[in-house]
Amino acid sequence: MNSWNIALSRPLWLLLLLLMVGGCAPNAAYRTAEPSATCPSSGCTTAALEHHPAYDIGFVEFTDRGNVFDREQMNTLLQYIDTQANSPGGATVVVFVHGWKHNAAPADRNLQSFRNMLQSTATAKLTGKRRLIGVYIGWRGQSLDLPVAEHLTYWARKNTAHDVGKGGVTELLLRLEHTLEPKPATADPNRNVLVTIGHSFGGVVLLSALHDVLLDRVVSTETVGNAQCSKNNRDRCGNCVRTRNFGHGVILLNPAVEANELLPLKEVVAEQQCYAETQPKLLHVVSSTADIATRIAFRAGQYLGVSVSTSELPLKRTYKGKSVTLHEHGLDTTTIGNYLPFRSGVSVRRTPQNQPYCADPNSQRSECYMVCREDEPGCFTPEDAAKHIPIGSSEPLHFLYTDADFIKDHNDVFNPKVGGYIAAVVMESSYQRMKAQPQHTPAQVLAQTLPACLNDAGDKFHFPNCFDHHVNVLKQQK
Repeated sequence: MNSWNIALSRPLWLLLLLLMVGGCAPNAAYRTAEPSATCPSSGCTTAALEHHPAYDIGFVEFTDRGNVFDREQMNTLLQYIDTQANSPGGATVVVFVHGWKHNAAPADRNLQSFRNMLQSTATAKLTGKRRLIGVYIGWRGQSLDLPVAEHLTYWARKNTAHDVGKGGVTELLLRLEHTLEPKPATADPNRNVLVTIGHSFGGVVLLSALHDVLLDRVVSTETVGNAQCSKNNRDRCGNCVRTRNFGHGVILLNPAVEANELLPLKEVVAEQQCYAETQPKLLHVVSSTADIATRIAFRAGQYLGVSVSTSELPLKRTYKGKSVTLHEHGLDTTTIGNYLPFRSGVSVRRTPQNQPYCADPNSQRSECYMVCREDEPGCFTPEDAAKHIPIGSSEPLHFLYTDADFIKDHNDVFNPKVGGYIAAVVMESSYQRMKAQPQHTPAQVLAQTLPACLNDAGDKFHFPNCFDHHVNVLKQQK
């Protein structure tokens, strides 16, 4: 390039730089006013803790380096939750971590949807006597306000999501767990409820924050003997184990997280496989075929950002006698929800074609659920089955693959079906937590379980029934 061209290009680059700087979203907290406010009468745009008639919502915001902006605000929220947890009714705490192009601004679409979800949940009385408290974890998911240029922030925001999760988010979540767990340990395990949800890059934040915690849980198991094995494990397992869960469930919705991030956790579980019948699900990953962002765009972004510059190798593994070859390229370029070797369940609209493969082929349910074992033709082709990591009975990780009828696109994570799934997850975890306590007889456990969440005989928890019930309840709120 000659000097004349260089001279001409400099103003253009300077202009572009000024436009980008001018369009930068501030690395600053949005919740900076008084710590607490009653809404909607006052303070609903800048208060760190909002009190609404049917629910509360608190905000904890983090810098790009993962440090909480205001520890006093965080501590005020934790103190309020502690007060509600120790009140006669108890507390249900729902944590939501937003993704790319979102933040804690008052007009943010994710924030508005989260408020609506809390309102619908409270109106439907899904939490019983417990006070419903939402915790919105804010970070700079949107770093540019320019409509086109913001798409160029993919790699920067993904890296930031990792940093945010490795910072103070872990502290916040562990303190929430400690505040809400039963004291003493023999007390009602469901007096308080904690469920954590991450969407898109929010899944990156959440998994980054909890990865080592969850890994410790599946490594540090409790041996419970053969009598407590699940039915399918009793003949082949000498002893079974149970892992400690994190609250009532960790749920990742359309997470923009590469499969490699979860591989150590998945491998420990795959090698163990001998789990107790009362083992709650530790982690749920829900992804949709209709999510173009994580199914296609993510693959392209990871290829350019990781695979081009990284030496990737095949990994030869043996799980319970089955040989499987995993490829680091696939692990790096495929999200955990789209990674076929991890898949443990498929939930799609029921059709005459898939009817024979449904777990309940004679049911009239609109949903067709299939358990993805190697011999399930509804989940895999024979070629794909050879790549699949074996799943064991009652294992604590669940990777659910859905369709557009369940989640219509990347951002459709606040619809009644997703809400029904989250509610059923909490109910199933509550059921398992009660069953694990020796002071509860089977009859007492059933008596304390929502009848709509039991099978037709009324003697076992039935996830599809529970899901359908809550979907219908939430649809009525719409």
